[in-house]
Amino acid sequence: MSEIIWSWSRLNTYHSALEGDGCFHLFNQQYNIGNRGENNYFAEYGTLVHEMTERLHNGSLIAWDIEDELKRGLKNFHYKVPFQKMRASYENSLFKFFDEFEDVFKDYTITQAEELKNFEVDKIKLKGFPDMFAHHREYGKVIGDYKTSRVYDTKKMKHNIMQLYLYSIPYYNEFGVYPDNLVYIFPREKENRERVFKFEIEELERTKQWVRDTVCKVLNHKDTWMPRCKTVDGKKDFFASQLCNLRNQCAFRYSCVHRNEFTPY
Repeated sequence: MSEIIWSWSRLNTYHSALEGDGCFHLFNQQYNIGNRGENNYFAEYGTLVHEMTERLHNGSLIAWDIEDELKRGLKNFHYKVPFQKMRASYENSLFKFFDEFEDVFKDYTITQAEELKNFEVDKIKLKGFPDMFAHHREYGKVIGDYKTSRVYDTKKMKHNIMQLYLYSIPYYNEFGVYPDNLVYIFPREKENRERVFKFEIEELERTKQWVRDTVCKVLNHKDTWMPRCKTVDGKKDFFASQLCNLRNQCAFRYSCVHRNEFTPY
């Protein structure tokens, strides 16, 4: 198989394009050409959560400095929230989560946080940074992940949980056993932030097959790398206008509403 080092992000960006939620042109630019584009507010928000959490877990940040560090982090964002009315909701939930941090993690003993893992599915090489390997008083051995979105619906949860199943491979390689449970923590939820899923070997096998299938599709992709904005209005589409890393440099962003101004891809 290819010597490409795959990641959840790389695989899922292609999968999202297949599902109509992402963009093949973006995938090609990011992962084949190396044009990483730019960040966005939601990504910066997620990064701040992860960095603060990691620092609290490893002891490089102490409780009474949290508020000042959050304010400093928010002030240093390069991107503004897309809609001003969203700002209070995002920021208030952030301060509330870290104010309750000790209670959220009171039953966890963190073994590792944000450590690079290299592993394989068959001959396919992968890498990732699991948010945490831990032991929980009730859930036992766990792999945890923080998600700054709202709680996923059932279909999206079933798909995204495969990321944690992938991380169960290096977990097994390191500890000789699989985790007992996989845990999502949603910091923006006011309460009931945890979603716990019992580890199932059948789901791991499903995940491995998805990796095989997706890698095969990428490597055998023969069609043009169709821009999303050939079929949607890139000015109005939320992904194209707010989330896409190429949103401010892509010549195709307005091609759906101004077709005659662009050469066909």
